[in-house]
Amino acid sequence: MKTFFKNIGNTIVKKLRKHPLICNFVLSVVLAFVLEVLGRQTFDLSAVGFVDQRSKMFLYSIFIIFVTYSVTLITKRRLFSYIIVTLLWSIVGIVNFMMLSSRNTPFTYVDITLMKSVLPVMNNYFSPLEIGAMGALLLIALVLLVVAYMYLPIEEHLNRKSGFVKVIVIIAVFSGVTSYGFKSGMLVDQIHNIRIAFSDYGTPYCFSITALKNGIDKPSDYSEKKIKKIEKRTQKKVAKMKKEKVKKPNIIFVQLESHFDITQVKGVKFNKDPLPNFHKYMKGYSSGQLSMPSYGAGTANSEFELITGMNLDHFGAAEYPYKTVLQNTTTESMATVLKNYGYKAHAIHDNSAAFYDRDLVFSQLGFDTFTTKESMNIKKWTENGWAKDQILTGCIMDSLDSTKGQDYVYCISVQGHGDYPTTQIIENPEITVEGIEDEALKNKYTYYVNQVYQMDQFVGKLVKALQQRGEPTILCMYGDHLPSLEIEDEDLTYGNKYQTSYFMWDNIGLKKKDGTIEAYDLGSEVLNKCNIHTGLMNSFHQTRKGTKNYQKDMKELQYDMLYGKQYVWNQENPFKATDLQFGIRPLTVTKVYETKDSIFIVGNNFTNFCQVFNGDVKINTTYHNEHLLEVSKKDLKDGDTFKVSIVSKALRVLSSSNEYVYQEKSEK
Repeated sequence: MKTFFKNIGNTIVKKLRKHPLICNFVLSVVLAFVLEVLGRQTFDLSAVGFVDQRSKMFLYSIFIIFVTYSVTLITKRRLFSYIIVTLLWSIVGIVNFMMLSSRNTPFTYVDITLMKSVLPVMNNYFSPLEIGAMGALLLIALVLLVVAYMYLPIEEHLNRKSGFVKVIVIIAVFSGVTSYGFKSGMLVDQIHNIRIAFSDYGTPYCFSITALKNGIDKPSDYSEKKIKKIEKRTQKKVAKMKKEKVKKPNIIFVQLESHFDITQVKGVKFNKDPLPNFHKYMKGYSSGQLSMPSYGAGTANSEFELITGMNLDHFGAAEYPYKTVLQNTTTESMATVLKNYGYKAHAIHDNSAAFYDRDLVFSQLGFDTFTTKESMNIKKWTENGWAKDQILTGCIMDSLDSTKGQDYVYCISVQGHGDYPTTQIIENPEITVEGIEDEALKNKYTYYVNQVYQMDQFVGKLVKALQQRGEPTILCMYGDHLPSLEIEDEDLTYGNKYQTSYFMWDNIGLKKKDGTIEAYDLGSEVLNKCNIHTGLMNSFHQTRKGTKNYQKDMKELQYDMLYGKQYVWNQENPFKATDLQFGIRPLTVTKVYETKDSIFIVGNNFTNFCQVFNGDVKINTTYHNEHLLEVSKKDLKDGDTFKVSIVSKALRVLSSSNEYVYQEKSEK
């Protein structure tokens, strides 16, 4: 084997020695094209279309890969270096392909940093066979790399000085091209939809920009003096505001998945209004357009702006603070501000708790409870497999019922989630679509608009339930982003695909005020209506919006709070992560009874995410209904202490029942 590798290696090395730059270029072209094929999950001509229509970006992708191949010019293990560089880019392409296939989201640098939390949930996205195959391929690759390192020839006649000169020239030219790319608009450092960006800018660029530009860049004038100056200026303006009695209604935000006013799409008609309730409340209460940080996807970033009052534009490309800084950093939020006024803070989501790591992040943001699909007995699902939002009305009422005082509720819907089917899967749809010639796109619209119609029924029922409840309440409802339906600015009557619609229903006599609002400012707008001017980001928006250096100072504050020395809090973060309670209604075990082969566990608030644990050992559990679970008699012995737990997709225990000692029924 040694001789075999050396013979092949020596032959290749001789060729490479003569024309290394040409070889690097050819490999870069081939690899760039392969990455685009994998990124489009198809082996048709779509990658060729990218080369043709986005030729400058394709050339830039080649240049990125070409730069990485430059390491081969300065190392004696030239052939091994070729293998390593090619392998690393191939891994990026293959993993990107797999993530797009399983999760509909591209592979970014952040995903590497989160590998520790990703590994436990791989079984949610891949079958055991696929995981086994990946493990086997990884092992084979490692073995081959070791063999290659040991036996491939070493370049004995390397002119390292000449190699370094070439590398410096390549990097200098690349830097100049990159600088020109940003100035000309060919390149962007803000990505609002990572999926679309990968298609528009190519895999090499998008993956690289997520690695090189993340977080918030340190402002050039960042200092304690600067932060204190911003804080002082804000508080000075707050002091001049008219003093009015603080109103403390229940404050409810409902973020509707992929929701917008679809009747504003030009040329598309429906047999009847798909949003009768939303339109009614927009007409009767404060309403308008809400500017969102993303388009087609990015739910977590929309709620980040709403909850924290921070602007995503000040973060790096394709940034998801839920996946990065908020994993281990607490900060001021709507929840922390309102809790100073006696509020309890509740989050609700009819999808998995682990989605976007909300089960970790909401604790960092100050929420007290988090009710997710794992704690719900959802009986109705969309044809596409998402929970129908009608379940949320009861969840919101349960949150309000759980306290005697005021409540802040942040509710995240899921019914409108894509992907939208290109074939007709709804029989006899309530809403029909006209004006779209392309059959596949028409089917997408039909599916989507019927989900929106059902979501609108939820809107109407929720408002009615709050009216009947009679407690002072402000309800703010809005869409998190537009759906992925190939909608561009020119397709909309209002001309901006980064805007959705909102309204603020209330029963406390608030004056109607319409207008366009930034997502990061909506929370402060609501708090202003309640005469609440505390919380630095809140008071900053209320007093500094539209003034000189508004965005510049906002970036300073965001950097200080999340990445800096936290001068705004005298270098001591006052916010502690909460002990997040999952679900409102507790799990309880009241009794057991036996049959010949089974043990039936009787209790309350069980869901199909419940697992019985005998000590630390998880037992195979059958869910029957919210009061009854079943386990095998083989798994519990007389005197065993067990409990029932709800387990998330990330295999994290969300909540547990009381412990119960099993006592086997004695036979007479």
